[in-house]
Amino acid sequence: MEKKIDSWLNKSLSFAGRLQLINSVLSSMHIYWASVFIIPARVIHDLEKFMRRFLWNAGSQGRAKAKVAWSDVCLPKTEGGLGIRSISDVNKALMTSHIWSIVTRRKSLWVDWIYAHKLNDRSFWDVNPRGSVSWGWRKLLAIRGSVRPYIWKEIRSGRQTKMWTDNWCHLSPLSAFITPRRIAQAGFSMSSTVADLIDGNGQWKWPVAWYNLFPVLINLEVPQLSHDMLDRTVWRDLEGKSCSFRSLEVWNVVRHRESIVPWFNGVWFSQCIPRHSFHLWLVIKNKLKTQDRLAVWEVGSATNLNLMCCPLCRNNRDSRDHLFFRCSFSSKVWNDIKAMASLDQIDDSWQSVMDWMFVHASSKKVDHIVCKLVIAATTYFIWLERNNCLFSNDQAKVESVVVRIKNIVRLRLMGFEFKGDSKVDRMLKTWEIAASEQVGDPG
Repeated sequence: MEKKIDSWLNKSLSFAGRLQLINSVLSSMHIYWASVFIIPARVIHDLEKFMRRFLWNAGSQGRAKAKVAWSDVCLPKTEGGLGIRSISDVNKALMTSHIWSIVTRRKSLWVDWIYAHKLNDRSFWDVNPRGSVSWGWRKLLAIRGSVRPYIWKEIRSGRQTKMWTDNWCHLSPLSAFITPRRIAQAGFSMSSTVADLIDGNGQWKWPVAWYNLFPVLINLEVPQLSHDMLDRTVWRDLEGKSCSFRSLEVWNVVRHRESIVPWFNGVWFSQCIPRHSFHLWLVIKNKLKTQDRLAVWEVGSATNLNLMCCPLCRNNRDSRDHLFFRCSFSSKVWNDIKAMASLDQIDDSWQSVMDWMFVHASSKKVDHIVCKLVIAATTYFIWLERNNCLFSNDQAKVESVVVRIKNIVRLRLMGFEFKGDSKVDRMLKTWEIAASEQVGDPG
């Protein structure tokens, strides 16, 4: 992975380009090994360090500061992240396929060997990693707790379901409150199946005294057995619905989760300009290196901090809320551009932009897609102009920024294939796009 990254370092890549390479190339390099054994934590740390440094353009020495915590970056885009999958979570999801093979007793030499030498007629869920067990087996047992709540048995004959350790009813596993000693005292064993605990009259065989010891058993109904059918192992998702077992389903339950953010479709949509979307993501998370944040970090001398002012308007320290769009320079740019996208209802505050996002982010209407392109492009070029003024001593020009925004949005719109109606015709006229200039874009 390090050699692959080194070959890219001399290329001029945007953050969006780096993100694409991480998701399409770097994130696939460890997949084979992640499906064979549990990758050591130190190795995972080093691999993710390489990916993190590459994303934030830190180079091999790691001098650049990460703008967003890696745990947030590894969230899905719907939850405010960048969709990079944590190697540890992917490793668990892929290794769970081996657990699935064991509990479903898949026909293979390895599964037969596990049952003969590791389980010895015990439930997979009941085995303790004691003694001189191998490192790989110990690590496989260690991830059981993460996936056990989602592996269930559907009772048919009851012969393939362990009574005490398998998930087959709402009280499962029963071994959580009925101890092995009480099970043995009642004449049962830890390997007893559900069918073993049901008598010929369809009643539970356990002692009547258990109803006093464990009142929850009173409401446990006896399943109706179909003796000519085998019990079925199923995977249940977070909502408790049975679904096909896939590594993607496992990853979805073992990963860290956050609430869905209402703005993600306003940033990441099929018609977006990736580098603009990445920048807009940073803006929404307030992770740009604006002067108000540098002051909190106490970067530079006290004199330099006191002399800080917005490079665009020369008033106050710049901040996200100032740059977008309270700054007199930004406000002029924004007022000129938003009129072309029918965003007159949005004022010069960033909160007003976010309020619009919350309502229209998921909309697929042509005018709303144009609005999302305009918002992302405007924030991108205002930040670019701010940096040019700050580091190159260039003189900020409203007209220049407006023209660049109009041109990039216009070029993106020319790649769309619109269905003709009055709204589309007005939009094409506003952006000065002739029908002959349109090039169909499947995205």
